[in-house]
Amino acid sequence: MNTSFDQTSPHPSRWDQEGVEYVRSNMDWCARCSRRMVGLNPGLTAEQALDLALELSQDDTLRCKTPELVAEDLHRVALRTDD
Repeated sequence: MNTSFDQTSPHPSRWDQEGVEYVRSNMDWCARCSRRMVGLNPGLTAEQALDLALELSQDDTLRCKTPELVAEDLHRVALRTDD
């Protein structure tokens, strides 16, 4: 029997990859990703980060990952290319 709590609880991931999390709402995914991007790069405005997160969310392989992990991976790549 499903209760109202069961219906709102997070769904387990359907992927078996590391760092994968199912985030039901695309807007929630983008908000979390952009928040982490701004935390990693304070020079980035919230609007720029949200625009980038919206673009990243269109990629199915990135969208299935934890949004914070995507932001951290992007930050690591940016640090490597700056050297």
